[in-house]
Amino acid sequence: MTVGLTGTWVLNRHLFEGTVPYYARYRVPYPQSLLLQVCEQAPLTGSGRSLDLGCGTGELAIRLASRFEEVLAVDPDAEMLAAAQQKAREQQATNIQWRNQSAEQFSAEPDSFELITIGAAFHWMDRPVMAPRIRSWLQPQQPLVIMGYTSIWSGNADWHPLVREVVKRWLGEKRRAGSGEFNDLAAPHEQVLIDAGFKLEEIKHEHPQTWTLDDLLGNLYSTSFASPAVLREKQPDFEADLRATLLDFNPNGTYQEQMTFYALLARPD
Repeated sequence: MTVGLTGTWVLNRHLFEGTVPYYARYRVPYPQSLLLQVCEQAPLTGSGRSLDLGCGTGELAIRLASRFEEVLAVDPDAEMLAAAQQKAREQQATNIQWRNQSAEQFSAEPDSFELITIGAAFHWMDRPVMAPRIRSWLQPQQPLVIMGYTSIWSGNADWHPLVREVVKRWLGEKRRAGSGEFNDLAAPHEQVLIDAGFKLEEIKHEHPQTWTLDDLLGNLYSTSFASPAVLREKQPDFEADLRATLLDFNPNGTYQEQMTFYALLARPD
């Protein structure tokens, strides 16, 4: 699952069970401007290899594929990989090799990759183990890029607390993570990477996002904490409660937030 306050780590292959149809449709994509800036600062030769760990439905692997001779995309969830492969076929991204395994199970020779990406997944990995491994896989001065964005747990839109309240009302005070609970990280990503011998640079892009109720529910169903597999028989009542709560807050049924997308560039020091 993830590294918690106890320092223990366990792989949970069912974190995103049943989320794939929602994940592919309702997750907000990384801004193209952010990806362009990452590529400019890498920099890339156009003939190198990249590695995408925790690739999910393949967003980063596919969108960056044209900048590499070969891309390796790794994820422990077979349903996620199947969706990613279908998307790659539709977009004619033919230079991606897909691996159904965890980041911890993956291995590579030193200096193998011009770029390594992790999109909203580093917190699920055994970070103190993975950080030095990744450092060895990177070519000299080339970066690991950890990407992510604000969510209802970290964002500050005026309606976010209402969503959190509904989630807790139906699923309990402790945030869920698939069949288990989400453990707070023992240390921030930055500290883990510095301890592994990386120097860091962060890029942030602001993105105004407007949600309809259907889009917001679809996004929640794509998560590890409010998926249909987690909600089970509670899903209809949860959905009715969330709709009523948000419509009471704003009857027009649209909800704005300023999302922050970030890229943490980590280079071997």
